[in-house]
Amino acid sequence: MIYTYDILLNWTKDIRLKEFYEWNLEDDLEHIKKIPIIRVKDIMLKDLLTSKIKIDKSFLFKIKDKTESYFHNEIDIVDYAVIVTTNKKALALELDSEGNVVYKSNLLLDEEEEVLEIGEELVVMDIPYNIIRKSSNISYLTRKEEEEHKFLSREIKKIRQNKEVSKLNYLYKEFFMDEGGDFDNKLIVLEKEISKDYNKFHHKLYNLLKLSTIKKK
Repeated sequence: MIYTYDILLNWTKDIRLKEFYEWNLEDDLEHIKKIPIIRVKDIMLKDLLTSKIKIDKSFLFKIKDKTESYFHNEIDIVDYAVIVTTNKKALALELDSEGNVVYKSNLLLDEEEEVLEIGEELVVMDIPYNIIRKSSNISYLTRKEEEEHKFLSREIKKIRQNKEVSKLNYLYKEFFMDEGGDFDNKLIVLEKEISKDYNKFHHKLYNLLKLSTIKKK
């Protein structure tokens, strides 16, 4: 078994993984002492990135208790964890005793490059697995863009619920340079813009609403 040593992982249950430049200290970060590396087919890695996967139990015994992490200055054994890699991408997995992939993590850039170099020397392993559910809604926004988009949706909803006419008028005039129609029509226009693919409009509107929230406090 080939291993990589002393790496940092950011575990998530979400289909969308956090890229290394999006990591925060509040995330589920784990310092791994050692973890095995397996080279897999490109199609398997693609499925792992886009779907909920269950790996055949016959694979579990190969990686059982082979991953170690640091936990409060002690070594903790992780039951089933592995890094799978192709010649383009590496991905860390943690599985349960049934073979379900419960957590995934990208790697830091330099650590991924090291794993990719190791992977080039490995033979591709054909690992049986089943796709439990494919995701039809994979976000390609950055973490910050997703947060801004959610914030906008919440704020516009508040404007509607609380009938905040003056705030809506200000936002509408700021972006469309006219007075517009009545309250409902202006809201519909803003909601339609927000529903579009993320662009400069979203970021500018986010900054304006965030500023108004700070002022209110």
